[in-house]
Amino acid sequence: MAVDAWLIFVGVWIAASVPLGPNALYCISTSAAVGFSRSLWSVAGRLVAAFCHMMATLLGIATLLLANAELFQLLKYFGAAYLVWMGITLWRKRTMARPDLAKEKGSALKITRQAFLISMTNPKSIIAYLAVFSQFVHHDETLIPQMIVLIPTALGITTITYSVYCGLGRALTRLLSTARRLLAFDRLIGSIYIAAGAGLALADIKPAVSAPQVPR
Repeated sequence: MAVDAWLIFVGVWIAASVPLGPNALYCISTSAAVGFSRSLWSVAGRLVAAFCHMMATLLGIATLLLANAELFQLLKYFGAAYLVWMGITLWRKRTMARPDLAKEKGSALKITRQAFLISMTNPKSIIAYLAVFSQFVHHDETLIPQMIVLIPTALGITTITYSVYCGLGRALTRLLSTARRLLAFDRLIGSIYIAAGAGLALADIKPAVSAPQVPR
């Protein structure tokens, strides 16, 4: 891949990673609840999902999914239901002292799994990955050398971006030092998840991607 095309990819991927969404909110809320170090497991879950999305896009699986309207809609509704369920869980959760909260939510496997599912069940992620990668992968060239460049670059940017979000959650810890504030924060994040899930379910997402090719 030419350096100019790679620099364009870096800029595009940063722009695609920065906007605040369900994945970023999960990193922030998890860090605020269990601390920065343990919240990095949410970044790990996000990276596993990102790798799966990239491989699905590069191998053409994402294209097949987008071509199947029924399957795409099923994924959309499943993702919406999962976000709503996450929101309801936060609303129903009882706020407790910080040590007990860490025990409740501090499982590395649970944090990783939830971050993975939030990303994997979001159909907008599939469209975003396909929209970006389709412009930088040239099928008349060998695929593996392109993957060696694009995948580590994208994963590196994703790691930095969501680690920063975890850091932001850690910075909020002082503001959430009381049970009442923590309860209000959990319900705020829960409300956002529910709204995001409802918006996703009602959204008229078009599973079609087309854009001009980026110069090599």
